[in-house]
Amino acid sequence: MVNGMSITYYSCEAATAGPIRPGIPAAAPTIVLAHGAGADSALLSWRAVLPELAKAGYTAIAPDLPGYGASARVDQPYSLPFYSDFIRAFIKTLGPEQVVLGGLSLGGGITLKAAIDEPQLLSAIIPVDAWGLSNRLPFHRLTHWYVNSALNRQGFAWTAKYPWIVRWSLGANLFGDKGKVTDELVDEVLTSMRVPGSGEPFRSFQLAEITPTGITNSLYDHMPDIALPTLLVHGSRDAAVPLKDAITAQPRFPNARLHIMEGCRHWPQKERPEEFASVVADFLKGALHTSGP
Repeated sequence: MVNGMSITYYSCEAATAGPIRPGIPAAAPTIVLAHGAGADSALLSWRAVLPELAKAGYTAIAPDLPGYGASARVDQPYSLPFYSDFIRAFIKTLGPEQVVLGGLSLGGGITLKAAIDEPQLLSAIIPVDAWGLSNRLPFHRLTHWYVNSALNRQGFAWTAKYPWIVRWSLGANLFGDKGKVTDELVDEVLTSMRVPGSGEPFRSFQLAEITPTGITNSLYDHMPDIALPTLLVHGSRDAAVPLKDAITAQPRFPNARLHIMEGCRHWPQKERPEEFASVVADFLKGALHTSGP
């Protein structure tokens, strides 16, 4: 239980290649990974990454965020402050004095917000194609209109009726290599989307955070205050969070480097998990001031 919510999480222990198991104790050095929004979940984003990080000597843990996967849903706005409160309480529940926190998209925004709110919990951060690298979204006014429209309320249920749309969307938006869009992946995403109310957490987040002119809880404005070692990872072909946003944001952090995953879109760590884990392990050797974990 975290903040009164039942939370499911998955982990690979350090120095193993698996198996991925739910709810095992954390051991330092620990990496906590937050997934993205939409139909995402801990295993969708991080299944292939967890054992790669474990082989590198880390204990890697990925929770289903509240409202997603097998974790509880709540009757309140799924705002960025809500998720920052959650992930910080989750880290405290695990027990390590400090963890490395990383996250994809929404999870990247949660990572940045937690680093602003309670940096002493963290030893380093790894935002991946992160929400909040800019104060405006691509086509911001159009996005704001869509978020508040009936189309957004009905979008998940309608899209889940048509597997070909899901397949096309995965190839057009999340993967640079369309060969990664397998029948099994399409089925997994469809299963997630067909859960009643599965689209509501993301819609709630959008309504809470996207205003007509910008973002409710600006992360961009606070980047100079994030002194933690920071590794920005970004797909070169991401259209949801354009690479130019990461390039512009990187020098605003006091201690950040940017790794561009060439050819990837918005799911780079899933498209090339071995590369992602290798870059993270190399970064953490310096960030944690050790010769290795």
